[in-house]
Amino acid sequence: MRYSTYRGHSRQAGFTLVEMATVLVIVGLLLGMAFKGKDLIDGARVKSIYASSSKIQTAMQVFFERYQAYPGDGCSSAAKTPAECVGDASNPKDGLILGEAEASQFWSMLIQNSRLLAAADQKMPGGVLWAVAKGEDGKGGTAAGSSWLVAQGLDEKVVDIRYVCALDQQFDDGDPTTGEIRSSATGTKDSPTGYSADADCWSKSGSAALSIRLLP
Repeated sequence: MRYSTYRGHSRQAGFTLVEMATVLVIVGLLLGMAFKGKDLIDGARVKSIYASSSKIQTAMQVFFERYQAYPGDGCSSAAKTPAECVGDASNPKDGLILGEAEASQFWSMLIQNSRLLAAADQKMPGGVLWAVAKGEDGKGGTAAGSSWLVAQGLDEKVVDIRYVCALDQQFDDGDPTTGEIRSSATGTKDSPTGYSADADCWSKSGSAALSIRLLP
């Protein structure tokens, strides 16, 4: 900043154009770093959600290799070990995790019984609990006759739709109603509540249900 004197008194002459330009460049760089940092954080959250679900799916497959059965399949609420899960007419051992009893034993066998997972692994990034649900057409985008890993519960809209959209685009087909990753998102790719493979995920707003196929 330049100063000049006139009749013995100092006078502030103001900023020069060079000084103003320098300040604007610095402000622009700081804003750019802030926005880039947010993009990196959002991208990391999407990858963390996928890593969390993959860890559960891997543990399930390791359990199958060890016990020749999926955790919870054929179990009643009283079952304590895989050998006790023999199934019956109303709750057969069919290679799926369907119903409340089997879903409950799914977590019990992976966490307490086999210790393939820790209790914290049932939480997805953000603190929402993963659950296992029987797929139903029209709910959370799931297909009937399958087992799904869902965020909190079937058709529970608790995940930021921006992350759901980015997750589906990066790791599946980008369609909320098909593939291995599905959601309750509805509308066109340009609407705030819908998406497709070529939609701008970060322009979305609101929350959606998230479902990831477990079996078959």
